[in-house]
Amino acid sequence: MTIAVIWQEDGFLWCAADTRLVEGKKDEPTTDVATKIYTIPLVTAALNETIHRQPHYWTQFGFVYAGAALPASMTAITASTLLQSLARPGDKADPPKFEEIAEFVRRLSDRFMRDRRQFGGDGLFSAAFFGWCTHEMKYKVAHIDGRIDGGAFRVELHFPEPPAVDKQPWLVLGSASSAFTSAFESYKDTEPYIRMRVPRRVIEKMVAESTDQTVGGATSIGAANQFGFELYYALEPIVPGQPAARRVFNGLDLDTEVGHVGQYLVAAKGLA
Repeated sequence: MTIAVIWQEDGFLWCAADTRLVEGKKDEPTTDVATKIYTIPLVTAALNETIHRQPHYWTQFGFVYAGAALPASMTAITASTLLQSLARPGDKADPPKFEEIAEFVRRLSDRFMRDRRQFGGDGLFSAAFFGWCTHEMKYKVAHIDGRIDGGAFRVELHFPEPPAVDKQPWLVLGSASSAFTSAFESYKDTEPYIRMRVPRRVIEKMVAESTDQTVGGATSIGAANQFGFELYYALEPIVPGQPAARRVFNGLDLDTEVGHVGQYLVAAKGLA
């Protein structure tokens, strides 16, 4: 359960989601610090005569889900692990096409959903795999959708076309999608001077106002560009109306809850 939105703006393909997980027939919250947006690296290599890998291409894609957290997280983690180990005999070659990678992620989704369902769980989730396609030199989004129709389980893969104009939602996932659509349309009337990253602002508003029980915690943010995919932290005021702010990543305060790693700190990019 969640709300997650993908849209294109200022040359980036953005993604935002809330951080709450719920379970049960009454959608009772179980955590407000869940990760729903993942970075999936892709590394391709050539195998030489001594079976040494010689990497020749590297990039990153985004993955965001709505629904059953366990199979969705296992899909993202396994895809991240295996897609960093792609190799072929002979010289270097072009990387796989976006559609081929998306189909691989769909197969993993199918496997982990089926596994969860075999142990009595619902197991269903919808996800988006997205990023820059080097073959066609444009952004692409793959919609992976687990569903039950007529008692039969299946996982579908679609490639939705982008909206006619930027800044409009390309794909909306989650049980609160209808509430988001209504909030998005009204936001343009109530906040006419805020024109940047409006889908993210709408999710923040839904979180703050508890518009839907399945939406809460904080807001996660990521963006794809021509060179990969990056996750951001959000700057949130410590006291509303005051300039002092905290760095929040998936609901965690990077300074007070995460802190330093030895002499290093988390130096991710932030968005106010």
